[in-house]
Amino acid sequence: MTSPLVRTTRLAAAYRRYLASADAPQFAAEVDEHYAASTLATLLNRGEVELRRAAALSLGMLGNVNSIEPLGRALCDDDRGVRLAADDSFRALLVRAAAPLHQQQLLQVMHLNDGGEYAAALAPTMILVDNAPRYSEAYHQLAICWHGLENYENAAAAYTACLFRCRFHYLAWQGLARCQIAMRELPAAARSLERCIDLSPDVESARMQLRALRRRMRRSDV
Repeated sequence: MTSPLVRTTRLAAAYRRYLASADAPQFAAEVDEHYAASTLATLLNRGEVELRRAAALSLGMLGNVNSIEPLGRALCDDDRGVRLAADDSFRALLVRAAAPLHQQQLLQVMHLNDGGEYAAALAPTMILVDNAPRYSEAYHQLAICWHGLENYENAAAAYTACLFRCRFHYLAWQGLARCQIAMRELPAAARSLERCIDLSPDVESARMQLRALRRRMRRSDV
């Protein structure tokens, strides 16, 4: 068994080689040889900046559903490089947090939602959440369906179901806020946007929404 210092040095060396080569498979293989996902999660929360960046990147390649929470916590890391790497890995693991069949179904639904085909996406997404009830990203996509169809009540319920399964899902907090604004629940929307920004400080669109919402709320108090 090697010492923690040696393992840390290996991670840093592998990360530096990756930055020079951009060879992601080689980086993943080197890290996988010496580190468990649990060790990477520990380094993500406690390591030096370089190691936190390396751990955040590694977890996107080698992590599992248990890696989602430490990555969610790292979304507000003091270092922007850590935040960016953690965000990419966090989103990747949200998609991978289910059986391969359900992952493929989710990708199909995401494609429909990205194309604005919300009505076409609705039925397969509802089937997906029934078949994979713990899959937080499936509920997020269901919320997007309802949101796109302007059924804000159902969308808010689906965003909430997503957040019940993954409280770090900052995009769900932002989506929930949009529904709350549409339903004129302005104080609740402000709290949802604040939560989104607390989780992921780099979501500039949420900051702009919150500033506009606060101005609207002040005008309504006059």
